[in-house]
Amino acid sequence: MEERIYPPKVRAMYEAVLELFASGRELSTLKVSEITSKAGIGKGTAYEYFSTKEEIIVGAVEYEATKHFQVIIQLLEEGQTFPEIINKGLDMLEAANEKYHGLAVLEKIISDSTINGGNLLKEMEKYKEEYEPWTHMTQRLMKLVKDTDGVQETNPWKVWGAILSQYMLYALYLVHRKRMKGISREEARAFVYQNILKILDGTT
Repeated sequence: MEERIYPPKVRAMYEAVLELFASGRELSTLKVSEITSKAGIGKGTAYEYFSTKEEIIVGAVEYEATKHFQVIIQLLEEGQTFPEIINKGLDMLEAANEKYHGLAVLEKIISDSTINGGNLLKEMEKYKEEYEPWTHMTQRLMKLVKDTDGVQETNPWKVWGAILSQYMLYALYLVHRKRMKGISREEARAFVYQNILKILDGTT
């Protein structure tokens, strides 16, 4: 699958947004001038590509997600096994947890007041129909799931539900890891993978 190409200045703004997220900046108070300053470009340049701050923020989230999707798609195309792909997804969750201070950026996006006003949600809807990597990845993943021993589920929605629900469980573990001293990283990862298999083979 071809990698999506972003104009250099757009990429710089997206990277700036992500760096600001990682530093703890709040979405509601983030300004376009801060983004462009961090990106090393003039404020007026932002409006050559975007109409609003929300467009830049949602674009940055999509940009980051695309990088993760590209990794998974590459693994699928290389013929990696289902366990290897699941574990790579857990690796990326761990990296995001480290980069974004306990995945706090997700909480900020969900709870931010600008979402309550609908601005970010409206921008996210624009990406919903045009985001083809989901379709491509789902097709590849379903073939892999079909070839995995013990897996009975054939509904793509249920397969994604099984995987993403357990990824959310692992994210919760990462956020509260210090309080879960009796559970090692290896035990938590094994638990997540076994849960995915149990859901997919219909035993839960």
